[in-house]
Amino acid sequence: MDETAGVAVQRGQALLDLGRAREAEEQFRTALAAAPGEPTLHALLAHALLRQQRFEEAHDASRTAVGAAPEHVMAYSTLAASLVGLKRLPEAEDAVRHALALAPEASVLHVQQAHVLLAQDRPADALVSIGRARALDPEDSDAAAVQAAALFEAHRYEESEAAVDEALRLDPENVDAHRIRGLLALRRGGGEPAVQAHRTALRLSPTDSDAREGLSVALKSRNPLYGLMLRYSMWLRTLPTGLRLLVLFLPFILTRVLRPFDGETWASVLIVVVVAAVVVSWSLEPLMNCVLLLSRERHLLGRAARLSTYDFLGFAAAALVVLIAGLNNGLDQLLTLALGLCLWAMATGSAHTIRADRRKILTIGARVAAVVAVIAFAGTVSGVGGLTVAVTAVFLSGIAATWFTVFA
Repeated sequence: MDETAGVAVQRGQALLDLGRAREAEEQFRTALAAAPGEPTLHALLAHALLRQQRFEEAHDASRTAVGAAPEHVMAYSTLAASLVGLKRLPEAEDAVRHALALAPEASVLHVQQAHVLLAQDRPADALVSIGRARALDPEDSDAAAVQAAALFEAHRYEESEAAVDEALRLDPENVDAHRIRGLLALRRGGGEPAVQAHRTALRLSPTDSDAREGLSVALKSRNPLYGLMLRYSMWLRTLPTGLRLLVLFLPFILTRVLRPFDGETWASVLIVVVVAAVVVSWSLEPLMNCVLLLSRERHLLGRAARLSTYDFLGFAAAALVVLIAGLNNGLDQLLTLALGLCLWAMATGSAHTIRADRRKILTIGARVAAVVAVIAFAGTVSGVGGLTVAVTAVFLSGIAATWFTVFA
């Protein structure tokens, strides 16, 4: 590597340390122009691209580094990180294994392996990896923070709290440790402790999307009802799959069981309470997002959450208009259509909480349902017959959408 490349590398690494990844990228490209066959430079370029979340380009640069030097540990590490960004998790795990085969004593690689395993919802395996990392370097705060995350995912909350304390003892400015402390506070219902923990994480790392989303949830959790629903959802996550499905279906089962008691006051009150609880559980998230959108903290809502909120408001407003028209004109079909639109409002209002690929399916379904609803409404008000199928389609698809959101 000549002097020009060496100077550019030093500048690039200094810029990376300052968080100026775009400028660091330019320096590494300058170095590569002087020494195009140097694998370390391709790995450093990949690192700068990863900081900018340009995962495809980082993957290409890492592959080039691996191709030039098949025993380059850093190249495999950046390759694994780029594959995680591309959601190609089994390949990322293989890349980390290659790196560990070359450098089994590198604690940072065991930490990276734990990250990959956590991304695959394998906290038990992640704890094994992080145990090796901590044995190699007991003073690594990042390892302690990942251990806290793995313990949290394994529902071992007291141990997770202890690991967070250890990570913050080693480094009081560890972003992940503050964020996990915030998650532990959210599990207890949120409120001010969750807000403060996530605010600290976001202050230390202003571009951290997890900290931003966590702060958004924490702010909403200051509403006691939202905090209660949050604790319920966290508890639900700890249940085995079969029992969780039973709890989800319980309101439906209860309304069936109580049908023979129609007319009994206690049964009517219980049904009203159950239906109200279901409606609140579905509508509270988008309603709190509406409140957040009107506050000075609106920037905390990501694009997906904002779009979900706008869809909720659109369907809810349409349902209200259709309901008023149905009551004024005595058209029962419009009442059914309004109920279907309400169901779609609740489903789309929580769309941001599901995986991106499944969110796309829900969005397409919502657009189709909206078009069918407009046709059904206009035709019914105009006195056109034969629109029962369209109204029924909106209603049934609304039911399907709510359950799709639950299982997605």
